[in-house]
Amino acid sequence: MKPKTTRRRAQYLVLAVLLAIVAIWSAMFIRTSTQKTLDQRVQEVASQLKCPICQNESVADSPSSLAQQMRMVIRQQLQEGKSEQEVVQYFERSYGDKIINTPPWQGFYLLIWLVPITLLLGGIVLVWLTLRDWSSQAAPAFSATEPTNGAEEDTTSSVLDEDEFAAYRMQLERELAEEDPLFARPGLEGR
Repeated sequence: MKPKTTRRRAQYLVLAVLLAIVAIWSAMFIRTSTQKTLDQRVQEVASQLKCPICQNESVADSPSSLAQQMRMVIRQQLQEGKSEQEVVQYFERSYGDKIINTPPWQGFYLLIWLVPITLLLGGIVLVWLTLRDWSSQAAPAFSATEPTNGAEEDTTSSVLDEDEFAAYRMQLERELAEEDPLFARPGLEGR
């Protein structure tokens, strides 16, 4: 058997296994979402609503008597056959927009959703631009140290740079030795 066909069979086998896993997972997801009990549905709707009395608590988490009454209304409406969205809309009509835990995607509330997303995208673009500038600045630095074919000016300038560096180094060592005897090296005084 040829190596190419063996590789293709292995790829098809992996693809088939992945498709089977996705199919099983999606079937389980669909089945579990349709088989919610009434208590789970009440809990889900109650978690979408803020408690009018308690601060920063949902109707599902609040121990207040008003929250208990609201959960009973939710249960009653769900038993009557109303959808979860209709129950939420009922409470929205009764208490206003502020009863909903998550702000809607309209009007002023749209800013609550868009500002963090815009800031995140702006930060990503800023990091990308910074990294791009760093990499473009680093590339010429590496290429300048490597001599190119037929470019004698590059090698001459690098030799001059090394000579200048050696002169600066000797001057620095001499000045440091004058200031502090720890930096004094034997034979440096005569230079």
